[in-house]
Amino acid sequence: MGRLVDLSVSGAYLCISADLRLLSRVQIAIALPQSLAHPTSMVAAYVARLAADGVGVEWCEHAPKPVLELLRYIATHRRERHRRAAPTRYIPAAGAAAESKTIAEA
Repeated sequence: MGRLVDLSVSGAYLCISADLRLLSRVQIAIALPQSLAHPTSMVAAYVARLAADGVGVEWCEHAPKPVLELLRYIATHRRERHRRAAPTRYIPAAGAAAESKTIAEA
């Protein structure tokens, strides 16, 4: 068992206590939310990086279907707190340049 920390179409970072070797081939079971078609999918990967708290893996196939489904699910169910707030004051670049002064002008 491990915890998925980072996910992309090319690989992932997993917090895991298993002792794996670099370039080992592994099968990652991705438990998808129940609303998606495939509840648990296996994705083939290679161990690309080792760290004290986990491993970085690269998928054997670029952008496997279960990974794409999970990324889409995450993107559509992202909480508002993860979105960047809009700036409170917008200053156009042209206006900012006209108002700013150089050290010689000050």
